[in-house]
Amino acid sequence: MLRKIGSSLANITLEFLRAVKTNWAYITWFLFYFLLFFVFTAGYAIYFYIVTVPLALSPMAEWLWRILSGVRTLRVKAEKERLLPLFKEVYEGAIKANPNLSRKIKLYITEDMDINAFAFGKKTMVLTRGSVELLSDESIKGLIAHEFGHFSHWHTQALLLSIVGNLPMMLILKQLFGLKNHITKEEAKESTIMRAFRGLYHIIYFFFKGIDLVGELILLRSSRRHEYQADDFASNCGYGAELAEVLTEIHNVSMGRKPSLKERLFSTHPQITLRIERLERVNENPHRG
Repeated sequence: MLRKIGSSLANITLEFLRAVKTNWAYITWFLFYFLLFFVFTAGYAIYFYIVTVPLALSPMAEWLWRILSGVRTLRVKAEKERLLPLFKEVYEGAIKANPNLSRKIKLYITEDMDINAFAFGKKTMVLTRGSVELLSDESIKGLIAHEFGHFSHWHTQALLLSIVGNLPMMLILKQLFGLKNHITKEEAKESTIMRAFRGLYHIIYFFFKGIDLVGELILLRSSRRHEYQADDFASNCGYGAELAEVLTEIHNVSMGRKPSLKERLFSTHPQITLRIERLERVNENPHRG
């Protein structure tokens, strides 16, 4: 009995460390903003986080998000008969790839006609209606396997933690950034003291603006790395070729427009051709995957 408990604790610890390693950027940024907000509120921020973080990660918040986002369950008989067997098949492969994967993940649909899918919270996987209507069964399996990869690496919960944890300081910084326009308009009426205050304000403004920009770029880079990790998970489950087909289909309908440097820097996803190339290379050399 003690050996079984010890084994379970060791497994939980290893899974926790893996989640921290995978999502270090989100966790670090959460802690950074937490400390800033803690200082700004003379310690009272701790009460905000005690309430909001567990609430944001709760099933109730996930349920509310589905309602507000227009995400629905599989209602139509044809949807259930087609999608549930595909989902179950990939789910079984995902659990073999990661036995610690939650057994409570469910499949939902949104009426968006783009080819896409996404994961949210602890147990919400969403396919767009466009994916259901336009993709083959095999391609849908690849899409589902990719989303299981996000759950497997705790990407969805890390993102939620980052959003909720950063919200208070982001609102404060937004007010700080908005004040800049007002100060600039009043510049002509300023006394010497006010000009000194404005100079100090601009130092503070550009300091926080720089931190905000650096943080955003770090998180975006982490987000792109998460997409590669989810792609790898799909390959490990045996659906790398199917996922490559999905990405090729998305690339074909994008009209081949070359993204600008700014779009590449601030994109949450890597360039789609890089993902396709990577998947094809792994599929050609499965022992490297």
